[in-house]
Amino acid sequence: MKTQAAHHTRVQCALLSALVLACLVCGCQRPTPPVQQAEQEPQGPTKVAVGVVRVQLMEKTIDLPASIESDETAMLMARVEAYVAEVLVDIGDEVEAGQVLVRLDAPELQQRVAQHQASVKSILAVKQMTLAELKSTQAQNAVSLAEQALKLSVRDRLARLVSTGALESQRLEEAEAALGTANAQIEKSKSAIEMVGAKLQKDEAELAVEQGKLGEAKSLTDYLEIKSPFAGIVVRRSVDSGNLVRPGQDGKNGVLLTIAKVDKLQAVVYATVDVAAQIKVGREVCFIADDMPDEKFRGQLSRTSGSYDDRTRMMRAEIDFDNPRDAKTGQRRLRAGSYGSVEILLYSETLPVVPESALRRGAGGNSVVVVRDGACLITPVEIAIERDGLVGISSGLAAGDQVVVKNPGDLDSGQTLKEAEIDLVTW
Repeated sequence: MKTQAAHHTRVQCALLSALVLACLVCGCQRPTPPVQQAEQEPQGPTKVAVGVVRVQLMEKTIDLPASIESDETAMLMARVEAYVAEVLVDIGDEVEAGQVLVRLDAPELQQRVAQHQASVKSILAVKQMTLAELKSTQAQNAVSLAEQALKLSVRDRLARLVSTGALESQRLEEAEAALGTANAQIEKSKSAIEMVGAKLQKDEAELAVEQGKLGEAKSLTDYLEIKSPFAGIVVRRSVDSGNLVRPGQDGKNGVLLTIAKVDKLQAVVYATVDVAAQIKVGREVCFIADDMPDEKFRGQLSRTSGSYDDRTRMMRAEIDFDNPRDAKTGQRRLRAGSYGSVEILLYSETLPVVPESALRRGAGGNSVVVVRDGACLITPVEIAIERDGLVGISSGLAAGDQVVVKNPGDLDSGQTLKEAEIDLVTW
């Protein structure tokens, strides 16, 4: 009996547990009430952004790396063999045209000058003696001419007397003999004059030769002072006092000083083939140096080489800049050797302009959507220049035209826009 009672109790507990579990499951699976859908507000018409074409100056520029070089540079070398007596300047010194920069010492040149001066002086003394001798012979010749004239007169007078029988012929013969002696003396004087004249010509020739040698020696002594050919700055010094220098040396050993102009400099750029075809002499440029990024140096393209380098296939172009001293600091703004960039103006024209977003680009060309009286007209255009998000139009548009400036590809030609669908925007 006890066993049956216990079994009955276990069955009741199991049924009770099953009933509780069923209630729990049913409570967890109650259906969720339907969510009420939010009421949708009615949407307005789609807006099309339309802007007005304006006219403005469009410029196309290109930036090229550039370096600053001196307008003129001179490498000064010795013209004579000599020792360096004194170097009067150093690197960084500004010099004037004609200023003595280096003095050389060559005693043998001074000795040659002295020798030639002595020779010239000696020849001049001989020439003076020859001139005196010439004057003496010329005076003697004048006396002989006077005697000849006198004896000729006597002879003629005696000849008349002899012809009348008033005088014997012997007196006439004596007069003719005396006249012959006078004639001979004149010939002697003439010969002496010619000899002295020949000697004088010889003296003058020797004098000319010696004076030429003296001038040459003096010109060589002028080379003992090395002067600046123009106003500039000493950018290189390769000589010291006591050095032996010779003419005709090459390379580093030959150059004593290098002088560069600083009052006028030039920016040098190298343009590739495609760029060189667009740059023109006279175009405006702006140079910015890396060591002075806040300053702009404006000028014009001065010249191009007109040909391409065989190795780089690039063309050299130069821009001249005046480089005066700053009134406050006394320094020059630009320095030779500076590096930076040059902005060169390639194209400049006042054109109708639209934003780049207004273009419809395609294989058949470029076009824009023009809105006239609410109608959309796809209009072909020619592009002259694109820069900074703007497009300059050379043909197809005029100032005041209205064009779709956003998503023009979403519209069809002939499509009509209501006034409420047009959103006039500025750009």
